[in-house]
Amino acid sequence: MRVPAFTKARPTLVATLALLAFASLARAQQNATPTAKAATDDKAFKIDAPGLYANADLSYVLTSGNSSTSSLGFKGDITRRFTRHAIGFAAGGIRTSSSTDTRVAVGTPDDFEVRIPDAEPTAAAYYARGRYDYKLSERLFYTAGAGWERNRFSGIENRWVVDTGLGYVFLNSDRTVFRGAAGITYTSEDFTVDDGGDSSFIGGRLGWDFRHKLLATTTFTHSLIFDQSFEDGSDFRFDAQFGLHVAMNAKLGLKVNWRILYDNQPAFAEVPLFTPGGVPTGLTVLAPYKKTDQGLSVSLVFSIAPPKKS
Repeated sequence: MRVPAFTKARPTLVATLALLAFASLARAQQNATPTAKAATDDKAFKIDAPGLYANADLSYVLTSGNSSTSSLGFKGDITRRFTRHAIGFAAGGIRTSSSTDTRVAVGTPDDFEVRIPDAEPTAAAYYARGRYDYKLSERLFYTAGAGWERNRFSGIENRWVVDTGLGYVFLNSDRTVFRGAAGITYTSEDFTVDDGGDSSFIGGRLGWDFRHKLLATTTFTHSLIFDQSFEDGSDFRFDAQFGLHVAMNAKLGLKVNWRILYDNQPAFAEVPLFTPGGVPTGLTVLAPYKKTDQGLSVSLVFSIAPPKKS
């Protein structure tokens, strides 16, 4: 995420090696396909049909009574595919509020009212991304994108990432889809607490998307985005998601999703300092947030796609 101001970072070869390995795998896969006819065989490889593709997920949980909790999650993506071009946009977020367990009584000992504090935000994260793809061949494509995210409960006020690179379609059939991409990124970050570290850097990105139909109405999905700074080998993070989608009809479905966010150099929080006896000192110290965030969600999904050709 950043490099402390007093540290002289050393370039890393991790992302470079990943790019070379990805290119070698793509070349080997291409060489293993002897003819264009075999590459576009409908049973093994399906060319994406031009048209509009969209998905929208919504989840909401509300509790009341002895405690008050609410959680709203939403995300959506829309992609317009042309013969060789594709333009996409995605956005989403989650906001959770809950009340504390502290109750207070207002009134006299014989006549009082118990009050529970109002719910306050305990988690909030938002993102927005745009992407452009250009098909170089039936399997190889160029990709470029830009994204923004905010997660103040993890110390991120704003994070901007611009990336460009190459992608490869390893599998694309009615049952299984597997695509990978690797490229270069530029990251700029603003933190809720400034610790004097470097907040912008150039790095590398490796990622993939995998989807496999387990049953006629059940699909497993997995995606990974791995970012590595070229300025500091210990500065890396990844975003991994695992999902199970059950279709109720052609447009509606239910999805269970598990997301893991890992940052090896998390942001810092300003924490009040107490004495060993629990007495406040009036001072604050900088302490890092936890490296790992996890979330499990169940949501209703609405999807649209071009009609399948008979």
